[in-house]
Amino acid sequence: MHGGAAAPAPGEWGRGRGGRARRPEAGDRMTTIFQDSEITAGWEDILGKDKYRLMFADIAASYPEKRSIYVPYEDIDAYNTDLAMYFLDHPDKCLSKGREVVKASLPPAWDHRDTVNLRITDLPRDAKVEVRKIRAKHLGRLVAVEGLVRKATTVRPKMTHALFRCARCGAEIWEAQKGSIMREPLMCSNPDGSCNKQATHFDLDSKASVFVDTQKIEIQESPEGLRGGAQPERIAGFVEDDIAGVITAGNRVTINGIIRSAEKHDRDKSTVFEIFMDVMSVEFEEHEYDEIQITEEDEQKILDMSRDPMLFDNIVASISPTIHGMTEVKSAIALQLFGGCNKEMDDGTAIRGDMHVLLVGDPGVAKSQVLRYMSALAPRGIYASGKSASAAGLTAAAVKDEFGDGRWTLEAGALVLADKGLACIDELDKMTAQDRSSLHEAMESQRISVAKAGITATLQCRCSMLAAANPKFGRFETDGMSITKQIDLPPALMSRFDMIFVLTDKPNPKADRELTAHILNVHRRGQARQMGEDAPLVVGVDVKRIKEETENVRPVYEQDIMRKYVAYSKRIVPIMTDQAMGMIEDKYLGIRAMGAGENDSVPITARQLEAYVRLSEASARMRLSRTIEEEDAARAVDLVEFYLSKLLAPDGGQWDIDNLSSKYTKKDRNELTAILSIVDGYEGGASEEDIVSQAVSEGLSEEKVRRRLKMMKEDGTLFCPPNGNYKRA
Repeated sequence: MHGGAAAPAPGEWGRGRGGRARRPEAGDRMTTIFQDSEITAGWEDILGKDKYRLMFADIAASYPEKRSIYVPYEDIDAYNTDLAMYFLDHPDKCLSKGREVVKASLPPAWDHRDTVNLRITDLPRDAKVEVRKIRAKHLGRLVAVEGLVRKATTVRPKMTHALFRCARCGAEIWEAQKGSIMREPLMCSNPDGSCNKQATHFDLDSKASVFVDTQKIEIQESPEGLRGGAQPERIAGFVEDDIAGVITAGNRVTINGIIRSAEKHDRDKSTVFEIFMDVMSVEFEEHEYDEIQITEEDEQKILDMSRDPMLFDNIVASISPTIHGMTEVKSAIALQLFGGCNKEMDDGTAIRGDMHVLLVGDPGVAKSQVLRYMSALAPRGIYASGKSASAAGLTAAAVKDEFGDGRWTLEAGALVLADKGLACIDELDKMTAQDRSSLHEAMESQRISVAKAGITATLQCRCSMLAAANPKFGRFETDGMSITKQIDLPPALMSRFDMIFVLTDKPNPKADRELTAHILNVHRRGQARQMGEDAPLVVGVDVKRIKEETENVRPVYEQDIMRKYVAYSKRIVPIMTDQAMGMIEDKYLGIRAMGAGENDSVPITARQLEAYVRLSEASARMRLSRTIEEEDAARAVDLVEFYLSKLLAPDGGQWDIDNLSSKYTKKDRNELTAILSIVDGYEGGASEEDIVSQAVSEGLSEEKVRRRLKMMKEDGTLFCPPNGNYKRA
């Protein structure tokens, strides 16, 4: 033997103290190495506390309903910080010793086949890893992953210990099962027989074998963590025993587990492995904005913001400030961001608090830009384009699971992933009628009923919707045609929006000058920002002055603090004062009274009354107030009146809600009835000229009568052969 240690061969692992082989890892951190006896002693000390003794007693009394011991990570950290760090790097070894201590802590008469699980919860922040940042160094480590459950299979039994019997001598052989492929014994273990000297056959006793429930889930990164249109990454996880079956598609969860590798199932052996997660525990997000961390410093800043008398104006100015004007639209979107309060009544009826807003406008008025900005600003924002979105993509798709038997399972769509957030849907009018119909239930009931591929289920989609659509004829015509007739959306869908804003682009010297100056200033500020602080001086250009003059393009509040402010406000449930209630009641009843008497039309319905309430709740939440005051009610009334006056009476005159919720308004129905009575007055039918002349004499315009005749012919109310007379169909 040589006196000195031989140098390791190239590529060979180095050796640590005590001769232990140590594998170098990227980003490895040096931790104290613990002996098995030290780990066991640590578990005995931790699990010997009173609260865990009570857990053991509870499990012994109620097994198998309860069969898991939950240990918060902070308990391990409180015992020994170095051991807690070692646990994250070597979870299999530490859990194995922990299970031995758990088994020893159970009553002596406990059946060893009745397994009690040891589960670690509440991992520290530095153990949390984004799905896209999981690397080879994380293999075998304990990590926490946050995200949305995209897919969850049904619960299946998985064999953990198989009992085989030798077909020759009947000897019983237990074989531990790992992975998804069953392992059989290599030879018979009976020492008295001669089976082990020759090939033999083994019969599986599935009834006596040990099974555990298992469920495969697929976690997708949360959308609020993605910026710049990045594709969300996914990772599969296997959930076993008593926590299998508690997860469904659309849940927001944090899963704690060990990252494993699995060889790809290819015909040829591959050195590239797939990764998955062996899930140890699952934590559900109880609050809709738990992923947003608000420090004490943030809380103080939020409270200071809420006391600012210019709070509402500042928040509106912080919404897409590069877009000029649109003050009312931005006000509505700001209130939508805060939202009303969801209520559950005594009889179990749920009343939604989320608001839905529709923007309909000419091309180039920045609808899409507003939607993209809000999907980035909202704590949970999902953006989808109706042109490229199907009903399955918005609601839920049925896909085959990967357990090998080809069963179908549900994969959550955009609206389910936006649960308790904001769904921004662009090009709503480009969706097919079939796909659009899937939105009706999602908007009103805030759930999605799925019946496809043999699956009948209900998924939650408690989200606000911000949608955009283009006019039917490309651009709005303000003369002679109602605006609502130019929107290619069914009345049943339009009536579900709390607010609908029409954005037109008409030449106006003053407005055009302001818009031109604003757009040019936006570009100049962008150019100045690109130059940076240390840019060389440019002759004829004062970069500092440009930045000072274009301060109005910068948001008053940064996105980060805005997101935290919204999350903080969601904790508040305001109550309406008598004064606010009286103001809303008087305004609503006053508008209703406008439709009585000779008009005999319905100017406003209970849907708009609920919009008043939601908007006033959102306004109070924005102020972090626990009461809805008159100023909140006034803000709600002004916004609803603004959009209704543009839609229902763009040229003034009587409001008629049928403009939104029906194919024909009261005025339309009166004109149609008058034309039909003229046609009925002619035996054998009436010519177009006869109908027009008599209708004009009764007070109708010639252009409108000819348009009505064409419409009634197209929808089948009247029949007219070429060069013939109009008759009832």
